[in-house]
Amino acid sequence: MRRVRGSTRFGAVFVLLLGCVAAAVPADPTSPRAAAGPPGVPGAATAQGVATAKVVALGDSVPSGAHCDCDPYPALVAQALGPAWSLDQLAEDGATSTDTAQTAQDSLATIGGGDLVLLETGANDLAPFVDADPLPTPAQVDTAVDDAVDRVTATLDRLGPTGARVVVLDYWAVGLDGDVAARTYTGPQEQVQDELTDAFDDRLAAVVGPRATVVGLRPVFHGPDGAQDPTALLADDGDHPDTAGHEAIAAAVLAALHRENATGSPNIP
Repeated sequence: MRRVRGSTRFGAVFVLLLGCVAAAVPADPTSPRAAAGPPGVPGAATAQGVATAKVVALGDSVPSGAHCDCDPYPALVAQALGPAWSLDQLAEDGATSTDTAQTAQDSLATIGGGDLVLLETGANDLAPFVDADPLPTPAQVDTAVDDAVDRVTATLDRLGPTGARVVVLDYWAVGLDGDVAARTYTGPQEQVQDELTDAFDDRLAAVVGPRATVVGLRPVFHGPDGAQDPTALLADDGDHPDTAGHEAIAAAVLAALHRENATGSPNIP
């Protein structure tokens, strides 16, 4: 349904990373390495190619794949990890961080120590402030961000006893972005969105970073210097990733898993 715009570079990166992960999974599922799993992720034994571990997607309409007739990034990560992995899609369109915390609580019995949880939530808590009249003050921005991050940490607290590895993703923008944002937002609205996004991403990295893998998406969508136009990675609504966007996010997640494995970082938050 959505046209892919400018996906060549990110598609190539994703395919390259997928190949690196696939190379770590032996062709013979009965070999000793089959139980170890790919680098940087918990082990998952494979019997006759049957999935025995899960990628669990928790959060809002970004991990759920809304507005993209494509495989969302949690599905791409599961595919890249190999046949031992399946996807448990628990992300919900419109979910707030409170909703996500409740979903995590309700799903604890289905999440195991060998699973990989991809958690992305908080944008729906903050996006309404971009359309508020009057716009929020800096103090109100800080309070809203602190509350959202507190609820993300509450979700981590609930997931902790499962022993699952958790990867937390932030946002490139909590509301609209690219060409759609340029047509829709006033200058002050753009400034508020930048403040909300930067504050949320920074706070999330500071609070959650010591406990779980955090993947930053600002550089993925806006480039390392923040000057890249993200339109080619967005669906036509300007709010959700398109095919290229999901490939880029999946590539960032896989790269983070490999980096952590290389540095010996712990698997469990």
